[in-house]
Amino acid sequence: MVKCLINSAMVVSVLSCSIANASDNALIDNKEKITRNGVSIYLEPNSPNKQDYLNGKFDKSLELMKKAYKANKNNKTMRASAPPVTEVQILEVESTQGGYEYVLGKSITDQDHGGSYFVVSTGVTGYGGGSYDRAKFAGNDAVQLSSDGIDLTGDNIIDGWLDIWDISKPANISGPFEFTSRSINAPGNSMSTRIQIR
Repeated sequence: MVKCLINSAMVVSVLSCSIANASDNALIDNKEKITRNGVSIYLEPNSPNKQDYLNGKFDKSLELMKKAYKANKNNKTMRASAPPVTEVQILEVESTQGGYEYVLGKSITDQDHGGSYFVVSTGVTGYGGGSYDRAKFAGNDAVQLSSDGIDLTGDNIIDGWLDIWDISKPANISGPFEFTSRSINAPGNSMSTRIQIR
């Protein structure tokens, strides 16, 4: 009887690992992998962000996401269920009027932004990303242009997400940008951050 229970536990353990691996593979299958400074990014085929990654536009943000991931004691290498969202960040603001501005850690932008091209990039550590993320600018819903999986540890497992948001419509030129990511898995927690865009 004891031998039967041990074998059952081993089967459950193997099945749990297989399910987790299948889930991890689903996040990277049919994606194009780009590696910059030890961080792998998994893009949809023909992603409009590919050239920006290759040109190093997001290198600083990816480097800081990697440092934050390593510093967070809640992040553990897992082959079981996906880790919850543990950190959210607003990384860059770019617009026709204000150009490119790196904003991580700022409460207000240095530049006055606005125009027909007006985007914000955000970072998530943990399993949020995609349809689990929301953003608003001056009270209006932002349009998510992309959500790219980020492997911060080189193990081919997605550790976080880099999202790009269009905030050009309606034509607001200043106000709070608020970003929220909800964990896909238990406990289903949400984390938020914000910046005032001038």
